Amino acid sequence: MARLTVLCGTGMTELATSTEGAEVETFRSDTPFGEVPCTLVRTGGHEILFIYRHHSPDGSVNPPHSIEHRANVHAATSFEPSTVISVWCVGTMDSDFPPGVVGVADDMLDISGTVWTFHDSSAVHVNRTEMFDRVLSSIAAETLKSQHDAGPNAYKQVVAQASGPQFESRADVEAYHRLGATCVNMTIGGEARCMSEKEPPHVGLLLSSNWAAGKDPADKLAPVDHHSVENLAASMRARVWAAILAIANTQ
Repeated sequence: MARLTVLCGTGMTELATSTEGAEVETFRSDTPFGEVPCTLVRTGGHEILFIYRHHSPDGSVNPPHSIEHRANVHAATSFEPSTVISVWCVGTMDSDFPPGVVGVADDMLDISGTVWTFHDSSAVHVNRTEMFDRVLSSIAAETLKSQHDAGPNAYKQVVAQASGPQFESRADVEAYHRLGATCVNMTIGGEARCMSEKEPPHVGLLLSSNWAAGKDPADKLAPVDHHSVENLAASMRARVWAAILAIANTQ
């Protein structure tokens, strides 16, 4: 039996409750940084804790810049999982990773200057040379490859942290791309930084939900629409679930 935690966002709100025959329990986790709503799913002998990162007390969608990542990660790791899996929506810059494909994170580019840490009072310098677990990421990649024909780069993406809540400009995206990023997201920075200070291995699953601004091969000025992004992300739930179970079945 595996114990996993899944941190998820846009388009994934029903992932925890859409598995037929699963036992589902909801509760709130108290953390030093605030309460976190949790959904525990028991299925196939596994216990999988889901945390929706955009939660808010009044039920609205908490915008990216207001998320308390320390609370979410504290709750995620307090479950004592063998692995934490983050599921992020990204805007892609990579022809190997077009919209509709589920990819895997290999690294992160964060030049936002925003500080996220559990160690405010005494400096702890955590190694981030390899932020995402290589073996478990490979397991997810093999499962995803069997479900969709994508280029090899789809499973070794470099995700740029954007501030949001607005989508990026064409110049933003071009700068990230020239620095080595292959896709962009608004929440990876805080979550991945906080996870790097915790023990469980971390895997990042990436939902390519739109071309980043200026990168659509058919129209460089194509707008990025939030509702279209959410709808496409939701269509990838089954593939995300397969990758999660593939990791669970190895533990």
